[in-house]
Amino acid sequence: MVDDVDELILSGLSKNSRQDVKEMWDYLRGHGHNLTEEEIESRIARLEVEGVITGYTISVDMKKLRRRTMRMALVTFKTSQHLPKRIEGLKKYLADAPFVIFSGRTRGGYDWITVQAFLTEEMADEESDIYRNLFGDIIQSYEVYDFIPMKDPSFQALLHTHKEYKKFLDEWIPPFLGR
Repeated sequence: MVDDVDELILSGLSKNSRQDVKEMWDYLRGHGHNLTEEEIESRIARLEVEGVITGYTISVDMKKLRRRTMRMALVTFKTSQHLPKRIEGLKKYLADAPFVIFSGRTRGGYDWITVQAFLTEEMADEESDIYRNLFGDIIQSYEVYDFIPMKDPSFQALLHTHKEYKKFLDEWIPPFLGR
């Protein structure tokens, strides 16, 4: 079971997975926890063994690379008896695709949203054509939008703590809102 300290460790590692135990110790102390370096190492090892931490990744400054074409695809499905089986094929396609940043089922106006990154606009257009050919039998509507992100993707957004959330809001909410 993941507790508050584990969540702080995950939050800290999501900001910098290469930080050493001393940096993590400082981070935890700043949040009111006084663990030994051995306890921190033990917790990280346990999170790895339990499969909570499945690997470590890098963060790349996208401004220093050639501009990528970012594309968001919004899909609604036709009603069909074959839909569940075809969605399984769609899931595999999107899970295996090296250009997919994230993708998933939604509840609301669209059934599926996918965010992709391509080296060129031509590659994005080609994939869009292939996607519609592969899954056109289940697609009711297909909308794609190119966009320029103002913030790079961050796993930190998935791992922030309640305390970090409140601290952020306290810094940004004007005093007239009663906080």
